[in-house]
Amino acid sequence: MHLSNALEATVDGYERTFAVNVMSTHQLLRQLHPHLHPPARIVVTVSDAHFGDLRHTGGTMPSPRWAIPDISRPGAFNRSGNVRAGRRAYVTSKLGGIYLVHEWSRRLPEGVDIIAYNPSLVIGTGLARETAGAFPFLMRRIVPILAATPLVDTPAPAGKKLADAILGATPAPTGAYIHQTKAMPSSTESYNPDREHALWNWLEQLPREQTPRTTN
Repeated sequence: MHLSNALEATVDGYERTFAVNVMSTHQLLRQLHPHLHPPARIVVTVSDAHFGDLRHTGGTMPSPRWAIPDISRPGAFNRSGNVRAGRRAYVTSKLGGIYLVHEWSRRLPEGVDIIAYNPSLVIGTGLARETAGAFPFLMRRIVPILAATPLVDTPAPAGKKLADAILGATPAPTGAYIHQTKAMPSSTESYNPDREHALWNWLEQLPREQTPRTTN
């Protein structure tokens, strides 16, 4: 989920980007994990946009700003109605996805692994359908040209790489971050046990009737 602002809310009042990318992921895992038995592998899709730097985003994304529970509420970012705030909400939520993976990796039983997977740029995913500014133009006109380079994937090879991550053909220990075909470090900021534990505790204390409900 990538929106053009940080003001949109779910029907129960959570900022929509954070609700879809972090809160709903946690609730899905909470419901699935009693049914998982070793050997099993969970793959959570994240993004190298969580780095928020020139090398990984080409300057198109700002850096994340982590603050729980503030970022779960609409209007938490500076000038939340503009496009840059929407992008900050996105990269922050992807950082949160990695925090979830790290904390779940400590809590799942041995033999049930969880991995953060970054597919990088893949054309045809509809990522920019609810964004604004130059990003939709870039995704429609510029990014497809780069599909002939290692920088951008088309759906078929991207699907094969994701399948390899799911099936374990791409080796990675539980809690790892896979970039397309290889386990590697995520951002320095993404390794923060205090934030990971605080996120877990906040998500776990939410009444079950307040888990995010989204509408299309």
